[in-house]
Amino acid sequence: MIYLILSILFSTSLVVILRSFEKWNIKTEFGIVFNYLVCCITGFIAMDNKSMIQEIPSWNGWWICLLLGFGFILIFLLIGKSTKLLGVATTSIAFKLSFIIPVIIAIIFYGDALSIMKAIGIATAISAVYFIAYQPTAALEQDKEPNSAQTSFIHKKAWMLPLLIFVGSGLTDASFNFIQRNYTPNGYDHIVTIMVFLGAFLSGMMMYGFKKEMYQWKNVFGGIVLGIPNYGSLYFLLQALKHSGFSPSTLFPLNNLGIVGLSALFGLFLFKETFSSRKIIGFILAVASIIIIGFLS
Repeated sequence: MIYLILSILFSTSLVVILRSFEKWNIKTEFGIVFNYLVCCITGFIAMDNKSMIQEIPSWNGWWICLLLGFGFILIFLLIGKSTKLLGVATTSIAFKLSFIIPVIIAIIFYGDALSIMKAIGIATAISAVYFIAYQPTAALEQDKEPNSAQTSFIHKKAWMLPLLIFVGSGLTDASFNFIQRNYTPNGYDHIVTIMVFLGAFLSGMMMYGFKKEMYQWKNVFGGIVLGIPNYGSLYFLLQALKHSGFSPSTLFPLNNLGIVGLSALFGLFLFKETFSSRKIIGFILAVASIIIIGFLS
């Protein structure tokens, strides 16, 4: 249970830190790239048997971890953009509702039972994504700056971010569960996380490494602040999958319930975010779906 709690705490801290990047004048995408380098270093330091690094070339899972890392950085970039435009609570709810996708995959491919309550929970979660992500044009017009066509365009398209995060994060979670099941021998926990983050860092360097602005100290600092809890969030999720005793279709809802609740509290009280009536309905549906799947199905 301790691994599950730690995963919730570290995961919640990520969107809070990303929300603070603008205040700290840190370029989000550059901080995210350095964050993955910090993750790799943190993982290496945390390893008990560092000589295992030498076994990576002969391990058949290294390539799929690097590939997953590319997906990780794309999702993180979307989260950073969404957090800036839509806030901590909205982004976190869409991010963590993505557990529906690995739940569906676990039912189809891993033999998890599909009960009536679980089906109701999945339908409720999909409804929650709709209420959270979709915003009518009239509501978005109220938020834009006067006489700013660019701002208007950004706000009108912002509703797509939670939807992209929902789908993308769900697929990466499902892929991570696949790696844990099929490509993680005993003692390889840190190696798996290091290789995933290395893939994300290399992808980020290909995208932004040629920009001189990236190497400013403030962006490096942002990467350090973000990287340590980011490593912890993935490592403790892996430990929870292995040691909690919960099936994946139960663990992901429990994990995400805690993250959704904490993120909403941080958004309301720390960043003074407000919820529209649609988002309140979406939040209630999100919590209901997690409870239904995690506790009643």
